[in-house]
Amino acid sequence: NFTGRNDANPQTHSFVTSPDLVTAMVLSGDLRFNPLTDSLTAADGSEFKLKPPSGDNLPARGFDPGVDTYQEPPKDGSSLKVDVDPKSTRLQLLEPFQPWDGKDFVDYPILIKIKGKCTTDHISAAGPWLKYRGHLDNISNNMFIAYVYEAIFLPISMKRKTIGNRMSSYLKFERI
Repeated sequence: NFTGRNDANPQTHSFVTSPDLVTAMVLSGDLRFNPLTDSLTAADGSEFKLKPPSGDNLPARGFDPGVDTYQEPPKDGSSLKVDVDPKSTRLQLLEPFQPWDGKDFVDYPILIKIKGKCTTDHISAAGPWLKYRGHLDNISNNMFIAYVYEAIFLPISMKRKTIGNRMSSYLKFERI
């Protein structure tokens, strides 16, 4: 992954790799170690290569299921109450969405056109923003701050229309 991904500190590096590769790198003492091409040095000074790992991809008798701690929620959760401090900057309760009417969204306006590369981290950067991942309003403050705009479209007029049991906004946009 990239520097600062988890905590915005450019000195923090995180790497995603297999246990086999991690073991090879630990034995060599070097993150650049390639077990396919590089050798290790034994205590007597001789060099050797690691053999490729072997074994079953999955245990023959299956995995130990462990202790089942799952608690199934009630069929009707309307009586459940989740307490969140209304002043919390990390957690925020969401209003339930209206049920989907089964129809796809069509003829919606394009609001932003991005220039060049646009990954999920350009859309919603991580780092210091991760602390807000449970607060939609606060984490939304970092939306689209890490990419280059090719065009931004701003509303010049708006009207609301009822569709089924929900309100929908129809906007007219102009390119700026």
